[in-house]
Amino acid sequence: MKRLLQGAGILVLAGLLATGAWAQPKTLKINESLGPGSVEEAALQQFKKMVEEGSKGELQIAIHLQDALGKPDTALESLMAGSLDLYSGALEYYAQIVPQELNAISIPYFIGDQETLRKYLKSSVFKGAEKKLLDRGIRVLSTEYNGDRGPYRVLVSSRPVRTVDDVNGLKLRVFPNDVYIRAWKALGAVPSQVAWTETYLGIRQGVIQSVTAPLATVRSMKFTEVAPFVTEIKEYPQTWPMTISEKVWVKLTPPQQQLLVRAANEAGKFYAKTTLERAQGDIDFMKATNKAEFIPIDAAQWRKKLDPFYESLVKDNLLTKEIYDTVKSLR
Repeated sequence: MKRLLQGAGILVLAGLLATGAWAQPKTLKINESLGPGSVEEAALQQFKKMVEEGSKGELQIAIHLQDALGKPDTALESLMAGSLDLYSGALEYYAQIVPQELNAISIPYFIGDQETLRKYLKSSVFKGAEKKLLDRGIRVLSTEYNGDRGPYRVLVSSRPVRTVDDVNGLKLRVFPNDVYIRAWKALGAVPSQVAWTETYLGIRQGVIQSVTAPLATVRSMKFTEVAPFVTEIKEYPQTWPMTISEKVWVKLTPPQQQLLVRAANEAGKFYAKTTLERAQGDIDFMKATNKAEFIPIDAAQWRKKLDPFYESLVKDNLLTKEIYDTVKSLR
């Protein structure tokens, strides 16, 4: 009897190991620039819940906010090396790897709206960019590109910007993207690369006077405490995708891979919906708490000033004719 029980126990254990039921949970770390209370955190919590429940605990998600695992440049290097599992952040950060295809999306007023952006990201032109990212070890999980970020972009400043002429001499925090920096120089600003997490202090100390950002991030970053003027520039549409290290991806089972893609797309949908719902509440809060002033603009003035700049990008081979024509046709 004892031998029978021992034999049965060995068979049960072998069965558990074969099916993965005895497997240790695998923890995937995700790095995000925004902090507690942000829409990004809320969407990541949804992603975490869906992955952990869908995998029956086989996959665990560890969320690290405020660039705890490295600023964007470091995070991308870690993704390529396989030392970081997942990353969430603005698509523009990947421009250092695929500059031609991604510079196009952050050119102020070049791509008009979210629908045009989505069409571009699903076009044959951008499939080439996804392949280049994959060749460098980064796979896009958010295949629907539905994490509409914003819901629009604003310029938060310590002095009012009501017209394009008010941009002249404005010390502006920019993210590391050469074409974007050139665009703001063309508008008259004095760009400065400051880490996102150091922007509040930079404005308070006068190192910079302003920052461009999605509206949804302004309240959580407390920018209007030091820069109460919010200009609704709506310079370009944005998306918030999730990516995974290819070195991590290939070690997952097909069902786990499919689950991560589904969860990333659902998180993107949740992100877009929550961003829209929170927008007015955030505006009301900043007006009441920080006496923030929200300033609409005539975008046509700004676009007109940039027309020669768009042509110079094609001439300088910073924007291919194919991409330029593709975007124009999608618009």
